[in-house]
Amino acid sequence: MAPKPGFKRNAKTVEHILKKSPGLQAALRAAGARVAAQIPGAEIEEYETDRFVVGIKVPADAQARDGVATRAAGAAGLTPG
Repeated sequence: MAPKPGFKRNAKTVEHILKKSPGLQAALRAAGARVAAQIPGAEIEEYETDRFVVGIKVPADAQARDGVATRAAGAAGLTPG
C-alpha cells in the first residue's frame, strides 16, 4: 500500500525554528522596532516561551485612553495579540 500523500509536521524542527531561527528573530525585531518607534515611551522586550517573542511595553494610560499600541501595530500592518 502506498503511503498517504500529505504533510507530516516535525514538532522538534518547528520548535527550533520558532525559538532559534536568526531570520525569524530579525523579522520580529524589525516589526517590533517599527511599532515602538511610533509610541513615545515604548520599550521593546525580548523573551522566550515556547517561541521567541518581541514584546512592546507602553504606558498603560496611553493604551487605555488612546489605544497607542493597537494603532501603531495596525499602522505597521500587524494585528496585536
